[in-house]
Amino acid sequence: MMTRNWRSVVISAALAMGGVSQGLATAEPSIPDAPVLVTVNGEPILQSTYETAVRVAGRQRFYHGKAPEAELIAFRKEVAARLVDERILHQEAVRLGIAPDQSWIDAEFAKIDRRYSSSPEWRESADSLKKQILDGLAQRSLIEQLDERLHNVEAPSEAEVHAYYAANPDKFTSPEQFRVSSILLSVEPWQPNEVWQEKEAEGRRILAEVTRPGKFDEYAKNYPPLEKAQLGYIHRGMLGETAQVEIDKLQEGEISDIVSLLEGIAIFRLDERVPATLNPFEKVSQRARELLLRDLREQRYQERIAALRNSAEVKYVNPQYLNVPNVATLRDGHHGGESTSTQK
Repeated sequence: MMTRNWRSVVISAALAMGGVSQGLATAEPSIPDAPVLVTVNGEPILQSTYETAVRVAGRQRFYHGKAPEAELIAFRKEVAARLVDERILHQEAVRLGIAPDQSWIDAEFAKIDRRYSSSPEWRESADSLKKQILDGLAQRSLIEQLDERLHNVEAPSEAEVHAYYAANPDKFTSPEQFRVSSILLSVEPWQPNEVWQEKEAEGRRILAEVTRPGKFDEYAKNYPPLEKAQLGYIHRGMLGETAQVEIDKLQEGEISDIVSLLEGIAIFRLDERVPATLNPFEKVSQRARELLLRDLREQRYQERIAALRNSAEVKYVNPQYLNVPNVATLRDGHHGGESTSTQK
């Protein structure tokens, strides 16, 4: 018999493999008297569905460790809101008569089937579980098709693209660039202070010499330059904050004081400074068109989804839905039942 833990593992896999960021939809299991999280136009979303979604999305959002409790509460509310939105979208897709993409459903289910094909529990799993997964994939198919429709807008006109370019110069400006030469006296970070002090003294002797005309290039041939300084024109920050602070003090042709870096002791010469430049429209017109279209699609989607939300009747049945207990996840299933909670 399939255990509840295994069922949760597989449902989590269906969510994770489908991309939680793109959808949390999964069909509700047929469990009599199961606790309900929320009803959307009379249709229930079960507490168990919500808990599974929290587990899967939480593993991705907080992969490197537990977040502060306030952030976790906001995250739980976000997951609940996304489940509600997806139920609203699914209902609208059904109302519009959108048909599931069966080829996509079959391909997604095949991924899950291949992943668990060697598992006895999967081979012996009840048809009800597989049907639940297939039903969930069908729901996601409808949601994604409607999502694309809601994002659909007419292509912007040339005048609209020009106006967008003029209103957003920061998006089309090439950043300030620098051409820098350098001398580096390499020191391993773990070397004792005495070694660093010796290199600093050597750097000051070199600095006194390289200020003479033509001497910087002569010395630079005998010492390894910073690798990043050989990239040609570089953007602000590519050499790190400490080096950038010193370079910002320089006029073209000037030489810095010695600078202590992780790599050792460095001396910089600013060869050229190229100010930030607004690219002409002709050069960036395609990018401007793409950015404007992206913004228009997102704006139109938000307007349409807001209208659907406003017309929906949403009732949270379980006022304690933020108190999520430990629930088995895909990772739990592969690591001996280990579980991580986002509970208070």
